[in-house]
Order: sequence, then C-alpha cells, then structure tokens
Amino acid sequence: MSTFDIPFVWQFSYTYDLPIGRNRAFLRDMPRWADAIVGGWKTNGIWRVANGRPLTFHLADGIALPTYGKQRPDLVGTPKRASHDIVDQHFADTRVFQRTADYTLGNPPRSYGGLRTPWWFTTDLSIAKHFVVREEMNFELRLEAQNAFNHPVFGTRNTLLYDLSFGQISYPSWDRDRYNSR
Repeated sequence: MSTFDIPFVWQFSYTYDLPIGRNRAFLRDMPRWADAIVGGWKTNGIWRVANGRPLTFHLADGIALPTYGKQRPDLVGTPKRASHDIVDQHFADTRVFQRTADYTLGNPPRSYGGLRTPWWFTTDLSIAKHFVVREEMNFELRLEAQNAFNHPVFGTRNTLLYDLSFGQISYPSWDRDRYNSR
C-alpha cells in the first residue's frame, strides 16, 4: 500500500456571482457609483474532507540494513487504537509490535492501512470584485482565506516504537527537544 493512499476524498468547489447590483435580482436600480462599490461581487470556495493516510511503523533504536531505510518492527497481532481521542491516540496494545533483530526488515508492510492519520476537513474561500477601468484595462480585488474556518489539521502520530511519545500526535523527538530548550 502506498503512503499516499487516501481511500475517501469528498471535494466540492463552486463559484457564485452574488445577485446584488445593477441589472441583478437585488438592488437592480442602484446608482452607478453605488454599484461600483456594492454590486458585481462573486464568491468562490473549495470544501474538502479526506481520510487520513496509512501509518508506517519503525524502530526508534533499530539498526537497519544500509540500503533499506529505517528498520521496521515485527507485528504479532493487529494494531488497534485505544480510544477516539484525536491528539492522544495511544495504541490499545503495544505488545503487537515486537523489536526485530538488528539488520532485519520486520514483517509489516511498508505502510499499514488498518491505522491512519486523523481525517482532515478544510474550507478555502474567496470573494472578488472585477472593475473595468477602460475597455482594455481591468482590475480585480480578491480576498482569499485558506482553511477559513480554522479547522485543525492534525499531524501524524508518532510511529517510532520505543520512543517516549509512541502513539501520540506530537513533535518528533528530535524537534521536541529543540522546542523545549527555548
């Protein structure tokens, strides 16, 4: 399974001309100067909800083969989450992960789809107005907001076996030490 596997993505995008201004449904008889300010606005949006990506498990203190990257543990059972708490998703039973001998690969796949990163939901919005300066010259005022409703997008939980924050969503251990020293 690919580490980029996302089995469910729902995305909706739209563009809508607001019905306010001269020759539109609302305030259709307003003066030209008022229409230049109030009329002719349009809005755009992209709403996206997606599953998380599969997790990859590694040993924090493993010694891997030189050309294979990080060393993976052995799985002796099915990894499961202990709760539905998004930030502190400890695994129900960490004994399903076993340390492998040095210079061995371990038996799990490169990425495990049974456990995934948290879902994410984002909304990107914009509002814009088009101004005609002359026939050959136009001007557009646009305001855009990414993740406009500030929905949290949580990172990946720590999948380094034998690391102190194994199973938690936090800074990786090398970053946590750097941030705590400030």
